[in-house]
Amino acid sequence: MGITDTGISRRKFMQGSMAVAAGAAALSAFGCAPNAEVKKTDKTEAVNPEEGGTWVNAACWHNCGGRCVNKVMVKDGAVVRQKTDDSHEDSPDYPQQRGCVRGKAQQQQCFGADRIMHPLKRKGWQPGGGSNSNGENRGKDEWEVISWDEAIDLACQEIKRISDEYGPTGFYCKSPDPSINVMCGCVRGWDTTSHGTYTLGAEMIGLPSCGLGNANDRFDMKNAEYIIMYASNPTWSAAGTPTYYYIQAHEAGAKFICVDPLYNASAQMLDADWLPVRNGTDMAFLLATAYEMLRLDEAEGDIVDWDFLHTYTVGFDAESMPSDAKVNENLKDYILGTYDGTPKTPEWAYPICGIEPEKITAFARIMGKNNKTMLLHNYGMARCNGAEMIPQMIVALGAMGGHMGKSGHATGSAYHANCGNAGPVLVKAGSATMPKTKNPCSTGVRQPQLYELIKNGGGDVLDVSNAYGSFHEGIPTTLGPIKGIFHSTDATLQTSLNQKEGIEAHRAVDFVLTRAQFMTTNARYSDIILPVTTEWERVGGVTSSNREFVYCYSQVTEPIGEAKTDQEIGTLLLQGMGMDPALAYDKSETQQFFEQIAGCQVLGDDGEMKPLVTITADDIQKMGVEGEAQEGVISMDEFITNGGYQYERTSDDGHGFIGWKSFVDDPAGKPLKSNSGKIEIYCQQRYDLMASYGYPGVEQYKPYPTYVTPCVGYESTFKDGKIGGEKGDYPFIMYNPHYLRRSHTVFDNCPWLRETWANPVFVSREDAKAKGISDGDTVLISTPAGKGLRRAAVLDILLPGVVGVPHGAWVDVDEKTGIDRAGSDNYLIGAEYGGFGVSGYNNQICNIEKYTGDALEPDCEWPQRIVNA
Repeated sequence: MGITDTGISRRKFMQGSMAVAAGAAALSAFGCAPNAEVKKTDKTEAVNPEEGGTWVNAACWHNCGGRCVNKVMVKDGAVVRQKTDDSHEDSPDYPQQRGCVRGKAQQQQCFGADRIMHPLKRKGWQPGGGSNSNGENRGKDEWEVISWDEAIDLACQEIKRISDEYGPTGFYCKSPDPSINVMCGCVRGWDTTSHGTYTLGAEMIGLPSCGLGNANDRFDMKNAEYIIMYASNPTWSAAGTPTYYYIQAHEAGAKFICVDPLYNASAQMLDADWLPVRNGTDMAFLLATAYEMLRLDEAEGDIVDWDFLHTYTVGFDAESMPSDAKVNENLKDYILGTYDGTPKTPEWAYPICGIEPEKITAFARIMGKNNKTMLLHNYGMARCNGAEMIPQMIVALGAMGGHMGKSGHATGSAYHANCGNAGPVLVKAGSATMPKTKNPCSTGVRQPQLYELIKNGGGDVLDVSNAYGSFHEGIPTTLGPIKGIFHSTDATLQTSLNQKEGIEAHRAVDFVLTRAQFMTTNARYSDIILPVTTEWERVGGVTSSNREFVYCYSQVTEPIGEAKTDQEIGTLLLQGMGMDPALAYDKSETQQFFEQIAGCQVLGDDGEMKPLVTITADDIQKMGVEGEAQEGVISMDEFITNGGYQYERTSDDGHGFIGWKSFVDDPAGKPLKSNSGKIEIYCQQRYDLMASYGYPGVEQYKPYPTYVTPCVGYESTFKDGKIGGEKGDYPFIMYNPHYLRRSHTVFDNCPWLRETWANPVFVSREDAKAKGISDGDTVLISTPAGKGLRRAAVLDILLPGVVGVPHGAWVDVDEKTGIDRAGSDNYLIGAEYGGFGVSGYNNQICNIEKYTGDALEPDCEWPQRIVNA
């Protein structure tokens, strides 16, 4: 599995990014030509558009994993230029925090023609519930502009009515803000979303919360011989510095292996070897790899690190079982087929995962203990039905090779802003102290099931969580009718699966109140829309970016139209309810900004965190806030003007980090959070938690990793559910990659990005030929849950049998046909679940066929959702 060293430089990386954008016309496919024409004249007028302007550090706040520097030139109240980090010379040791194409389109978020400028009311809705709601017209009705006074009055009337009649369980909100907690409370929805099955009980295994971390610092990646990018594409999903770190490791000689159904942009950039594991079948591939490691170790020796397994883990074999084990079984004997008579050989795995046996053997050799191998995963493989035991299997495979706690070796996540650069923070943002509000309703319901509950007017549910990543044994609960829905800081209806039923649920309630900047999916199916500001219109803020950088952004412009901040909206609602806003907000937003600055910390020479920003009495007076003077390492003016602070690094600065090292060096003194204090390959506690839910199919699982046929997955593409048989009505398996046009759902309305990234459906050339589909053809994607349209991008770099529908397109349902023209991924996914209740975002089944109706025009030609000019 050799890789040619191409010696990619920083400059070539930037050029390569452009090449990927162009050469994966395959992937972006069929974007529109720019809509601006360049006109040539005989005379060129010498104009400096920046003269008289001011550079402002503008927020780039979206959940993409970058948190990069974004600077805008403001002149006469308008943004006339935009750039990224140029605060210092760029170098591998001290890289600039450069933004991506999404950040450079942010001015279209703030100043877009489709901004919602005023409060809006759906014409067919009136307070009072019942027939007054005309709920069936949500998403179809026209809108009318109303005043803020009328909007707040109508909203509060309805909140009071529902609250008086049904109490806090009469409302639903996935992410309630303080004003909602104080006003009325709500039922919350939980989902496994970003981290998949790592959301559930990761600490019980001995992993960090949600499995985040335990990889190595960026400088140590250069010491690896092999870097495995499992379900990872940071060039798209965490644009910014992560790919640059990987390039440095590549230049140092590390060989990359991509495990993904798509030979993605990051793999292309790094000339990675490709193992196209079929989505949702990773357990079969990993079990077969473990089998081969055992076989090779017995035949040749020096593959499995038995000392590591027996010192730092429990449950791999009969010699290392945990004291709380209730089943006398272990992973090794399961792999060898002792219990079921089926050894988990590469030949067994091949029909399931699609990787040839000889390639599994080669991968097992790479995982051997004498190679410096980093097994770095993102979470795509964990967002699948049947992925409950992926966390235990990944860590087991890493432990088999002893790839923890030493230089050049790693087993952990490569996710979000810390992708490629794990370790404790060297500089971190401060926070403002605000009143702690409590939701009077403690019930948390699995998000995809909530829609059915709402449609049915209530029912029996299992309360297992009221916060992301915080789970407890199931509590049987009966809920009454949910009559109101709030959307505040989330994009729930767009980002959650079972979207088609979600739309029906929104049409079944009495009232939907949404804060929005545009006519998003949440807003479209609402009754009252309150226009909320972007971060560019707020006083400023401080946010941690990665372990080395804290970003400080300032206000770019005054609020657009009648938009208000979340705090201003929450204050108006509380006043309208006759409540004291100080119960939720007892400080001005300027005071909060100051406290964020004052609370920033940096690692000192003594190894302790200390204040980052020097603040004087004059600073406090100028800002008009309350506070204390303090001594830091950078003045307040510099911190704000520079756009934050970056900790300058060198490879020998003593701040390098090796995941698991403290535990490996002193397992007794630095135990993990598991019951045994070790890595639990057999984990009774986590299994018992899962069993307490009683979800379908739980009886298939064990407290150690096994292959379980998912409730929906590859087996479901066959008529009788048996691999190799006759294909069924939905013969393909669909996954939903993150996509450069969007950060989740954000940016989907930006014309520049729609022109560049056309949001196609990815189809392999083999499947396209069999279906008579060509590049650019309109394709009908059908699943048991719904139907959608997209134009085809025919690829040679996608595993046949797999269909890729990019995540986050704003749904646009044809009410006559029920088909979504936008190809929203979550409109195509149902609510199926089993085991731990993991949501199957990446192994839904589908069919594709050339559409016989009117062809889709390119997305960039679609009219914007402009309600008020």
